[in-house]
Amino acid sequence: MGSPAGSAWTAGQVARHLGIAESTLRSWHRRYGIGPQGSEPGRYRRYGEEDVARLRRMLDLIGLGMLASEAARTVQDGDSGPVSAERDVADLVAAARVSDTERCRIVLDSVLSRRGVVEAWEEVCRPALVAVDADQRIDPDCMDIEHGLSWAMIGALHRVPRPPVSPDAALVLLACVEAEHHTLPLAALSAALAGHRIPARMLGAATPTPSLVRAVRDTAPGAVVLWAQCPDTAVPEVLRALQPYSARRYTAGPGWPPAPPAGARHLASLREAIDALAGPSRNGRPGGRRSGAKPARGRAASVPAASVPGPSVPGPSVPAPSGGTSASPVGKLPPSGPVRSLQ
Repeated sequence: MGSPAGSAWTAGQVARHLGIAESTLRSWHRRYGIGPQGSEPGRYRRYGEEDVARLRRMLDLIGLGMLASEAARTVQDGDSGPVSAERDVADLVAAARVSDTERCRIVLDSVLSRRGVVEAWEEVCRPALVAVDADQRIDPDCMDIEHGLSWAMIGALHRVPRPPVSPDAALVLLACVEAEHHTLPLAALSAALAGHRIPARMLGAATPTPSLVRAVRDTAPGAVVLWAQCPDTAVPEVLRALQPYSARRYTAGPGWPPAPPAGARHLASLREAIDALAGPSRNGRPGGRRSGAKPARGRAASVPAASVPGPSVPGPSVPAPSGGTSASPVGKLPPSGPVRSLQ
C-alpha cells in the first residue's frame, strides 16, 4: 500500500478494530462530526491514526456512562487546545497512585493519540515511571503502583492503531537478553515501529541465547534489538552468537556500554532507535533488506550460548495482555526500579 501510515484504515478495518458496526461509524460522522479528517465527498473514507484514537476515546467515555453526544463534544473540545506534558504526567501519576487502572487507561490512550508513541514515551510515560519509583523511597511497600502503571502502559501500547506493514520493510526482532525482565521499553519500540509500518516481533523477557539464534536463523530479520537494563545482564556473548548472520545488531538499555562491541550499535533513546530502524537503508528500503539474513555455512550451530548467572534484575516483569501482539512469559515480579529511556 503506497499511502502513508496515517491514511491506511478503511471504515471496515476501523469498525473491526473498535468492535462496533460500520453503521455506528457513519452515524457518529453524520451526527457529531467524529470521523476521518479531510475526507472528500464521493470518495472512500480513509481513517488516520488520530481519527482512530479519537473514536476510541469516544468509546471510552461512553463506557464510563456519557451520552454519545456528550462524549463527542468532550473529544472535540479536547482537540481544541494543547495539553502540557507536565499536566499529562500529573494526571497519569495521580491515577496510578490511587490504583485507578481505568483512569490510567483513558489518560494513556489520550496521550498516545495526541502525542504519538515516541513523544508520549519520552515526555509522559518515562517521567511518570520515575515519579512513582521515587515514591518507593518513602514507602517501599508501594511497589504495586509501579507494577500497575507498567501494566497499563503495556496495554495502551498494544492498543495503538497499527496500519498495514510496508511490503518492502524488513522484520525487526526485539528481545531482552537472558536474565533480563524489562519488556516495557521494547513494547514502546514495537508500537513506534508499527506507526512507521515496520514489522516487529517481540521475543519477550529473558530470551535464551540459543532461542534468539534460532529466531534469527528462521525469520531472517533485517535487525535485532537486544535490551539490557543492568550491566550484569549485558553480556557480549549474545552479540557474538549473532555474528554469523547478516542482521544488523543493536543494543539498547542502560546496562549496555555506550560503545558496544565491533559490529553492533547502541541505541540511546527511542527517537534514535526509530531513526536507525525506520530510516532508509542503503538499498532504499525502510529498516533494511527484507530477506537475506543467512548465516555463514556451518557456523551457527557451533556458537556457544551465553551463560548469565545472578539474581533477577529489578523492575516489573510485565506479561503481554490477552489479545496482544507480543508475548512475555508470566514470571515472578522482582523488586522494582524505573525504566529509563529506550534507556
